[in-house]
Amino acid sequence: MTRLAIPWYVHPAEDPAQWTRLAELADRIAFVVVNVASGPGEADDPYYPEALAALRSSGVTFYGYVDTAYAERGIVQVAADIRVWLERYDVDGIMFDQVAPGPDGLGYNRMLATIARQAGARAIVANPGVRPCPELLGLFDVTCVFEDTAGSHGSVVSDGTGESAAWAVGPERLWHLVYDVPVEELDAVLARVDAAGAGLAFVTDRAGPHPWTGLPSPLARFSQC
Repeated sequence: MTRLAIPWYVHPAEDPAQWTRLAELADRIAFVVVNVASGPGEADDPYYPEALAALRSSGVTFYGYVDTAYAERGIVQVAADIRVWLERYDVDGIMFDQVAPGPDGLGYNRMLATIARQAGARAIVANPGVRPCPELLGLFDVTCVFEDTAGSHGSVVSDGTGESAAWAVGPERLWHLVYDVPVEELDAVLARVDAAGAGLAFVTDRAGPHPWTGLPSPLARFSQC
């Protein structure tokens, strides 16, 4: 059964009601990725500690967002973000975004995983957003193998991407992010994620350049999670 893994890029001061709704979904959520300012930000945010404490008291596991710019970002900068997330916000783990999916990025990605674990991250997630080389799947606890619109999801999933990846690492380590989903198709897309062999997903009717700024409006559609 597919569980929710949610990229959560909405500030608690901008929409506290969304944070309340998120906490109410705690029993359906595998983890939430929090993002202060394309990472932990340069200074302490006065709203996040209280908001994250409320999530934790509800039983929600949350990871900090770290951009890697497809292996172009300096390792020193990435390591600094990891430390800030762990020390300032006491996150449970780290989610690396824009992860290089090919063999050429394996050395860089291996360093990311090592640094995060040595720093104390209890879980690490990678988001290449596409099917990566098989070796990458073994480096992280969870890998997002799809991030795109509903229109692309059907054609990509139909090629067996999810099934072959699930055979390699198991569905609990595979994540799909699908946005711009017509409301009436939310359940169908969730079912397709499950059939493709991924055990983690977030499917939303939100669209545009920033679809991860809240929950989809018809939460009843998450009946399969």
